[in-house]
Amino acid sequence: MPRPVLVLDLDGTVCLGDTPALLYATRVAALTDAPEVLLETTEAFLGQRLPENASKTLTGAQDGYEAVKILGLAAGVSEEELSAAYVWSRTAMSEQPGDIRTPEGLVDLLAGVDAHRVIMTNSPAKGLDAILEHLGVRDVVDEVHTDALKPTRMSRHLDELLDAVGAADRPEWLMSVGDIWRNDLAPAVERGCVAAYVDVFDRRQGPAHVRAGSLVDLYSAVLDWSNDPSAFIAAHPLKESVQC
Repeated sequence: MPRPVLVLDLDGTVCLGDTPALLYATRVAALTDAPEVLLETTEAFLGQRLPENASKTLTGAQDGYEAVKILGLAAGVSEEELSAAYVWSRTAMSEQPGDIRTPEGLVDLLAGVDAHRVIMTNSPAKGLDAILEHLGVRDVVDEVHTDALKPTRMSRHLDELLDAVGAADRPEWLMSVGDIWRNDLAPAVERGCVAAYVDVFDRRQGPAHVRAGSLVDLYSAVLDWSNDPSAFIAAHPLKESVQC
């Protein structure tokens, strides 16, 4: 029998805290004419206290990173400058982790689950080992894929992982867990894999087999799936807004 494959997103899923987005915002804000405005708006987004007159584009941002990008582009920051700011922020986070942390109990979950555990992130490799060490997850994952280019290459990554464990024709043996539907879950749904949606901001962007506002509330689903993937997907049909 193949071994189940558990694919976990990093930011917003395994790694919680405002520090990553705030470091990014700090770098982007420095490229604008009104840095304090961008920083204050980022903090308001992260605290879910944007004013009622905020643009729908901003209020609908999937996470802090997307909010900063929206604000930066509106302030005239180029895509190239945003990309460089993102890379800088990841290196800075490895040296200034601030409030980053894992969801309570995640290390124990990963240590005990019978699955091949993979972190899949768009983050660059530089500085990531220090971040994973700070989070305490380095020794409870089997693979780390950096610069993953989600969502463009996510389907390819899923295919390769299924092939590696001998489950190419049994996609339900892979569960993808993440907070950005288009990046982490849409490719999994298309492939027939199990999609576990950490819908922090209640965006309900697309279907999933299970959904909750935090990863903690999905732990029992992860364990049930790992014990019998086929029975799990049969018991949890794909739904637009299923809530655990």
